[in-house]
Amino acid sequence: MKTKFHKFLINILILFIIISFFFKKKSKLENIEKFFLTNKLIKNDYFQKKKKKDKEVIIENNVLKLSISTIGGNIKNLFLKRYKNYNNNEENLYLIKDNSSLFGLEFTNKSYQKFNTYEVEFIPKIKEDEFKYTINMQAKLDNNVSISYVYVIYKNNNYNIDFSIRTKGFSDLLETNLEWNQKLLRLEKDKKIENNYNKIYYSINKFKKKINFLNKKHIYNKAKNLYWIANKQQFFVSILLFKKPLKDKKIIFFLKNKNFNSRSNLKIKIINKNNQELNLSNQWYFGPLDYNILKKNKYGFENIIQFGGGIGKYINRYVFFYLFSILEKTNLNYGLIIIIMTIIVKLIILPITYNQYKFNSIIEMFRTSFDDINHYKLTNKQSLIKLDKKILINSILYAIIQIPIFYSLLNFFPTLINLRGKSFLWIDNLTYYDSIFNFKFNIPIYGNHISLLTILYSISLFILRKMNNSKFKTNNNSIYIMSIIILLFINNYSSGLYLYYLISNIMNIIIYFYYKKNL
Repeated sequence: MKTKFHKFLINILILFIIISFFFKKKSKLENIEKFFLTNKLIKNDYFQKKKKKDKEVIIENNVLKLSISTIGGNIKNLFLKRYKNYNNNEENLYLIKDNSSLFGLEFTNKSYQKFNTYEVEFIPKIKEDEFKYTINMQAKLDNNVSISYVYVIYKNNNYNIDFSIRTKGFSDLLETNLEWNQKLLRLEKDKKIENNYNKIYYSINKFKKKINFLNKKHIYNKAKNLYWIANKQQFFVSILLFKKPLKDKKIIFFLKNKNFNSRSNLKIKIINKNNQELNLSNQWYFGPLDYNILKKNKYGFENIIQFGGGIGKYINRYVFFYLFSILEKTNLNYGLIIIIMTIIVKLIILPITYNQYKFNSIIEMFRTSFDDINHYKLTNKQSLIKLDKKILINSILYAIIQIPIFYSLLNFFPTLINLRGKSFLWIDNLTYYDSIFNFKFNIPIYGNHISLLTILYSISLFILRKMNNSKFKTNNNSIYIMSIIILLFINNYSSGLYLYYLISNIMNIIIYFYYKKNL
């Protein structure tokens, strides 16, 4: 009996605990619900309202045109007036189209309930003065509760947009998540080449020129401090600058590449420690990767341009770009500018090139007769040592100059926006390959087209190798094989690059025959 009675008491006790827990949980849920019914930040009746119809505020200056949506307060569309979309020749060049870039805030109050701005209706107020347009997008949730996005679009030729965020009645928040997601739209004719240039660049120190970047699949990073972040494409960039660097904030961002579609994500967690309102001053830059324009911003944006690495970066920035900028002022055709630039560079290094041919001729002379060279070694040992040193020094100088120039140009022409869309003879775009015939299929490595410029370059390279072969008596078959291999691999590179290489090879051939004639 006692055992049954004990079991009965235990069952009653367990039932009591379960009922108590249920009522306690229900009571806690009722308290949370009650808190949100009276909370000024989030009201149930606000979400029960019918969805408002989206309207757009359209603003433009000389270089860009944008529309700001009243739902979410985002820039819905933005296109650049002075550039063409080569992915679709009939379309304006949109950096943002149909909300492909979304910026928003997600608030969390002390009861861990969330609320975001993506579906909130903002009421616009527009002011205009001599220099700018000011658009105040305000979402009023209650008499004393509101969110304001303030856009300042400057007139004339300005790609910068000031953007500030202000809240009222939000001081009792636990945290705020700032989010920016952007799909990088296709703008160029070759999606594979374009996708290789899609990267996230960011700066964590205002005073350091060094910047970091992400470009691998599904890669992400965390940062303790963020000054600006940029979604970079081949010739254009979208930048978000924080005028007051975000210190001691949890910042996560990543770039995802899938099927040649790139999407970037930025998330910043802001903990509200002192019950303060949100007050952020930012700036957008939506525009070209133009070195001179970016440098005027004085935030280090010009370092985003891919001039290459190592010594090649400095050759491109301080030699080739400087020379190109001077020649550009002549208003000549850009193909002619590349040709003139090639001639100038070849003339500068002409003494070393000339000496290289001179020493090659001496070696050729020795190789023609084995007896002669043995006799020369026996009778002129000191002269031969001096000659060997001269040949070695000149060869090293030639390599030191030629090799960095060759590789630095690989990064110069494909990313120079000044050449984008510029034509020369049969070439319609100097930043991309030229095509005289397109296949309906793709050949691995080679591509789906025939490039005349790369064929001409390969022929000029073949002639140079043939000349060297005649001097050093090497195998003829290797020249043909190497020429075919080179032609296969270079068919998809920038036509501006191979126009430079072609003219350079032609000048080398001319120098060689001039030297031979005047021996």
